[in-house]
Amino acid sequence: MAGIQDVAKKAGVGIGTVSRVLNKNGYVSEETRKKVEKAIEDLNYTPNEIARNLIQNRTNIIAIIVPDVAYPYFAELTSEIEKCLREHGYKAMICNTSEERSNEQAYLDMLSRNMVDGILTATHSLNIENYIKTHKPIVSFDTIEVDGEIPVITVDHKRGGELAAQELLNAGCRKILQFRNREMPEHFTFFDRHEGFEKTVKEGGSECINEYVNWNDFNLKHCESVIEECIRKYPDVDGFFSTDSAVLSYMKIAQLKGYKIPQDIKFVAYDGTSIVYSAYPTVTVVAQPIKELACSGVELLLDIINGKKPDKYRITHKVKLIKGMTTS
Repeated sequence: MAGIQDVAKKAGVGIGTVSRVLNKNGYVSEETRKKVEKAIEDLNYTPNEIARNLIQNRTNIIAIIVPDVAYPYFAELTSEIEKCLREHGYKAMICNTSEERSNEQAYLDMLSRNMVDGILTATHSLNIENYIKTHKPIVSFDTIEVDGEIPVITVDHKRGGELAAQELLNAGCRKILQFRNREMPEHFTFFDRHEGFEKTVKEGGSECINEYVNWNDFNLKHCESVIEECIRKYPDVDGFFSTDSAVLSYMKIAQLKGYKIPQDIKFVAYDGTSIVYSAYPTVTVVAQPIKELACSGVELLLDIINGKKPDKYRITHKVKLIKGMTTS
């Protein structure tokens, strides 16, 4: 099997020149580059990626930390991140924390030991200090935000909550239920949608009922048990707002109990993952631009890895309301 020395000899150049061509850094004339590329092709030379990464102190691996990769939003976000990383020549390591602090800390330790080049995180069961003290490239989705340390990629959640509330009010809802996350010591950006939703509902003269759930509990059976209890406690609720999967579960249980949609109860979902578009009646949804979120997070992280300081530490994308039959 040909080595880098063989390529250099055949092209009539030094090993350093071959290295610059392979790594695409440093000046090499166009004529010399073509000679090296021809020699690589003729010899069917394959660079030793592990050795090259060791020299560059790079792994070309990015860790993606999510609470539960089976949950629709995190599944789609992870998939889009992986695609974008691949386009930039990076591989993804998927890290499913499942609420385990030790799992999350283990991945941070890998970053500290240079086993991955950076972290894209959408979970946060650890204290912010654990992230800050790594002093390594980290970009957060919706969770940690530390100005000057850890940038966050998010959407205008407040606007998303307002859009959902206004849609239900326009549909005539007077008693509206929302599932909202239990408050935590740190304020996460996605909490803003609950505030925007409740404020708009109340300003519209309707009642807003908050049912508090654990934001890291994505267990379907638990979700369905909460919905069963809500239907028992609030049989006259005529509007419901939550994430895609919770809305679909509520729709299923409500219809099994004889409720008609949208005559008896109307729904607006939040996230806009693919599962919501397979439901009938079609669901009105406030959609996040998941692909754009993923790519902006990847591009920002790679800039940081390459030594570029972020221009801003919060990048906010827009959401949009997509009307379906559940509010018509």
